Formats: sequence, C-alpha cells, structure tokens
Amino acid sequence: MAGFFKSFSARLSVRFMFIMTVAVVVLCFLIFSFIRSLVYQNQANVLKFSEDKIYEVFEDYTEKNKNNPDAASLGNIPDIPYFITYIIYDPQDEILLATNDPFLPFLPDSKGKVKKYVEKDYFFDGDLDVLYFAKTHTDDYGDFVIATAQNMDSNAMPDFFAKLPLGLTFMAIPILLISFFISLFMTRRTIRPVVKITKAAQSVTVETLSDLLPLSGFDDEIDELSKTFNSLFLRLKRDFDRERQFSSDVSHELNTPLTVISGQAGLLLRWGKDNPVQLEKSLEAIKTEAKTMQAIIANLLQMSRIESGRVKPQIAEVVVDGLFSWLCEETKTFAPAVKISALPCDFKINTDSEMLHQILMVLISNSVKYAGENCSIVLSSYERNGHIVIEQTDDGPGFSEESLPHVFERFYRADESHTRKIAGSGLGLSIAQTLAGALNAKISAGNKKPHGARFEIEFLNTSNA
Repeated sequence: MAGFFKSFSARLSVRFMFIMTVAVVVLCFLIFSFIRSLVYQNQANVLKFSEDKIYEVFEDYTEKNKNNPDAASLGNIPDIPYFITYIIYDPQDEILLATNDPFLPFLPDSKGKVKKYVEKDYFFDGDLDVLYFAKTHTDDYGDFVIATAQNMDSNAMPDFFAKLPLGLTFMAIPILLISFFISLFMTRRTIRPVVKITKAAQSVTVETLSDLLPLSGFDDEIDELSKTFNSLFLRLKRDFDRERQFSSDVSHELNTPLTVISGQAGLLLRWGKDNPVQLEKSLEAIKTEAKTMQAIIANLLQMSRIESGRVKPQIAEVVVDGLFSWLCEETKTFAPAVKISALPCDFKINTDSEMLHQILMVLISNSVKYAGENCSIVLSSYERNGHIVIEQTDDGPGFSEESLPHVFERFYRADESHTRKIAGSGLGLSIAQTLAGALNAKISAGNKKPHGARFEIEFLNTSNA
C-alpha cells in the first residue's frame, strides 16, 4: 500500500477525492441552506399576509359589534391557510379579543420580524413551539395586538437539518470511493504520455542523445515538455560533439610539438652531443615547440577564465580614434611592411579597453598571417541601428565558402590541409569571440569585394557616448 501511494497518479487521485467530496458536501449544505431560507421566507410571508387579512376582518367585525366587548369568534377568514392560528388581545389589560386556538398564549409584539416562541412543558404532553408574527394596532378604543402563528412541531425542516450532518457523512463515503476511482482512471490516462517520456528519457545515453522523445500529437503542455527535452538533448549532443572535437584537437595540437620535442631529444642522445650544429638545431626546435605548447595552454586558460566569469571587464570610456592610432603604431613594430590605416571617427564606447585591444590585435595578426606581411589593413567605425560597429578589413584572399562558418571554432585553420604551415595555435579567433561575448558584443566574419577578409564587432548595448 505504501508503494501504491508513492505513485503520482494515486496521490493526485487522493487529493482529488477529498476535494471532490468536500465540494459536494459543501454544495449540498449550501443548497439545503438556500432551500431552508426559502421555506423560512415563505413562512414569514404567510404569517404577515395572514396578519393583514385578520386585521381587515377584525376591523370590520368590531365596527359591526361595537356594543359587544366579549371575545369574539371571527369564523373562517378567507385566503389564510388552515394551519395558521391567531390571537387578538388587549396588551394593556391582557384581555382576549379573538382567537381560533384557545391554547395560544399572548404572543408579544415581534417588532416587524418573524420570531420563534418556545415554552417548555406548556402542554401536559409536550412543549409549545411556534413561529409567529405579532403586530400592535391602534383604533378608537385603544391598542390591540394581532399575532399569527404556525406550529413548528409539524414542520419537518428543523428535523431535516438536525439530521443533515449525519446524512452528509454517510453520503460522503460513496462519493469518496467513486471520485477516487474516477480520478485514478483519468489521471493514469492523462499522465500516460509522461510515463512514455520518462521511459524514453531513462534510455537516453551520450550515444543516443539525438533520439527524440515521443510526441502525443495534441500539441499540448506535455508535447511542449517533450519538445523542450528534445531541444535540450540536441544542445547537449552538440556540446558533447564539440567537446569531443575539442579534446581531439587539443590532443592533435599538443601531440605535434611533443613529437618534435621527443624526436629532437632522441637526436641529441644519439649524436647531438658531439655535433654542435645538430645540438643548436635541436635545442632551437625544442624551444620553439615548447613555446607553442605554452601558447596553447595559456590561451585555453584565458578562455576558461573568461567563460567562467572569473575575468570581469573593467568598463571605462574608450575613444575609438585613439584606440585605432595605438593599434596602428603597435602593428608597425611587429609587421613594418603592413600598410595599416584607420578612418577618422569621433565615437566613444563604454567598454574594457584592454579586452577590445586584444580582440583587434587578434584580427590584425590573423590578417598578417593569411594576407601576408605586405597586406593592407583598414580600421573603421560606424553606427548601425543605434549600435557602434568596429570594422577591420584586409586585401588578402579572404575566406572560402567552406571555411567561413568555422573560422571562430577552436584550433580551426583556414588552410585546407589543416597543417602547421601557418604558425599559431588556431585559438586566436576563438579567443576574440570569447572576449567579445564578455563585452556584450557580437563578432562576425565575412568577405569584402573584390577580395579580402572583413571582421565586424557590434556592441549591442553601447551607443555613441
């Protein structure tokens, strides 16, 4: 039984069972209360109506029998029900003027309301229990009270409401059972697609992330849940594939310098010690490959720190024209043959100057590698859709259609052979993209006409300062 109530459908059915039962019981109670109020209102209307009719008959009777002070019998009064009793009396002298029930006491004025009057052991075999309406009238002879009453001993409504809680209790038992089984049936049918989704999700592994969860076809919330999980699994698959590719690329990139270092060390051990030329050549190769490995590791660490948020941008106002001048002077120090120029602009951007400088140096270095040391590079800036855009172009061969979608991928090189003909770790543009993301900027690559590469950095939340 404990295992049964661990089921979601069973727990939901129990909740529905109690809610349904309480709702039915409360609804029944409200309906019976409403009926009771209607009955009471009808009784009150009958008592008040009867009092008016009796007053009319009594006034007419007293007018005709002015000289008879004794109690009178008004006879049958038309239009009042047979179960209505009445009494007319003088409240000051407590004199009975008329009645159709000699056992009815002098009921006091009810002040415009219908009241209940109970007197214990009034009769030798029981109590007096009436609902009455009494009103004081005044005529030429003084005050008199007309009271109409209905015996409540014959009224089943109070007994009915007295037994109502017990009746509702017994009625709740079958309602509990019926509502539970109906709810259990409906709930199990309703969550059947969720059960299928759960079983399908349990069978998902890294190798089967592309297998989509089933859809019910109703395009409801459950289908929306399946679509969300499917989208999540596809993103996870892309991330796993990217990480696998990344691990493979890292292994490949580090394996090459390690192979060179190992080979050169072997040469040194065999005959390099006695050959100064070979010794110097091997040591230079080892030094170069060690620097390559250091660069790869340093770049990966930098990207990791940026992506994890450990490196925070230091936002300050950057004058774009001054940044361009700094980049032009710096480029001439390591590539004096490059013709680099900057178009004048008056933009100011609130960003991290060091990160932006590093991004642009990556782009310039990329142009120098692929367009050659005699290339022309142009830096410019303009405004588009309220955003500042920095553009860098060169006059090199540009990107092939096949390589353009992959230029920001880690360890990707645009040369088709993907060899080490061009120096570098293949992480430069990936670092530039990561830095741009940290600055809330979007970096993109393309080609310009007639030939050459073009990079754009669009600052999404920064306009001209």
